[in-house]
Amino acid sequence: MAADRPKPPPPPVAPIPFAFPGDRATAPMVLEENSHSAWQRFEDLLSSQEQQFDNTKLQTQPPQEGFQATQPMDALPGVVPQRQRQPQRAISIDEVMVLARRNNRACPRPDQWMAFHSLLPTKMKDNKAVEAPLPLIAGAWNAASPMQKRLRLRDQIEWAERAGALMAVYDFLLGIPEEQWFHFDE
Repeated sequence: MAADRPKPPPPPVAPIPFAFPGDRATAPMVLEENSHSAWQRFEDLLSSQEQQFDNTKLQTQPPQEGFQATQPMDALPGVVPQRQRQPQRAISIDEVMVLARRNNRACPRPDQWMAFHSLLPTKMKDNKAVEAPLPLIAGAWNAASPMQKRLRLRDQIEWAERAGALMAVYDFLLGIPEEQWFHFDE
């Protein structure tokens, strides 16, 4: 007659302490330290970056007469040198996310994140302007976990890709100094 007993009620589910409508579900914080898939992704990115050049050839003849020796030039007048080399090819969303996740980054700090958000174009849907997802700043900054912040940054990067602004986003993120990033271990 043990089957006639009612089942005990399930334990209560704790509410999510902070969530916006439409947010992705919270996930446990995971730091991937070593796995075959991460290493394979690294190898794929590395091989796509490698460029093969011809071997250097010895000069067999002296330079032709009439050419002046070249002079080094530090910088062109009026041109600001770039902080880092920027890609000369189309980039993928994966490459932007690798940049955004480097050194266990979660998202830019609030001032930089607002400047980043201002780069994101507004879309028109049913004759109404639709803004890109807002950064988690002000009151949301302290309430959101680092994973929620990273997911929101990813949502914004995906928005930029759909709007054709991925290169501008990449350039902006590349220019943010490391101390202006919020990291998972902070």
